[in-house]
Amino acid sequence: MKYIIFDIDGTLTNTTEIDDLCFTKAIAATFNFSDFNTNYGHYENTTDSGILNQLSLERRNRPCTVTEIENFIDCFCTLLEEAYEKQASHFREIPKAGKIISTLARNEDLRIGLATGGWKQSALFKLQVAGINIEECSAASFAQDAFARRDIIGHTIHKMNKRHNESPELSDIIYVGDGNWDYQATLQLGIKFIGIDNKKLAHINDIIKISDYDELEQHIGLMTLTS
Repeated sequence: MKYIIFDIDGTLTNTTEIDDLCFTKAIAATFNFSDFNTNYGHYENTTDSGILNQLSLERRNRPCTVTEIENFIDCFCTLLEEAYEKQASHFREIPKAGKIISTLARNEDLRIGLATGGWKQSALFKLQVAGINIEECSAASFAQDAFARRDIIGHTIHKMNKRHNESPELSDIIYVGDGNWDYQATLQLGIKFIGIDNKKLAHINDIIKISDYDELEQHIGLMTLTS
């Protein structure tokens, strides 16, 4: 049995730019922080929870409270909804993303999961408005589950194991993502990686990259043969 686990922003939905914009506005509105680094790939953990935790520790010498996180998520989701109402084109599906999930889910030898550094509420909203059906995914994990992306992916693997009463070899688990932080997480976990071909992964030459989801099934097959 093989597991294929997908990231969301930049991998299934073309929402990275609007997500970063609304995330930055929500930080300023909720915490009254200013002049913070908005290149979120430079944080220790490039996840919504990891970024907020690091900023709070650096600025206030304490982690965020549960109430602060809840208020932030409410503000962030409101900003995303307002942005969608103004310009829905910022919330597009990565071409053929929904189709590939449905196609892979019909393969009896595969299980499909999600693992994103975003909050559950915002992630589900973006998937919904992008028209991507995730009912066939057997498990999903979000920023609420951990600060580190490797741990979020690990949560999804654990949930999939429990749901299907299976425990595949690490070489039979593939994570599909669009950032260097995705790749680094797979190295830490010892699982395989397929990247979305873009400038964030341009400096990495020893990985499989796809520019079209029609290529994914072929690469999954090749990786299975070399396991």
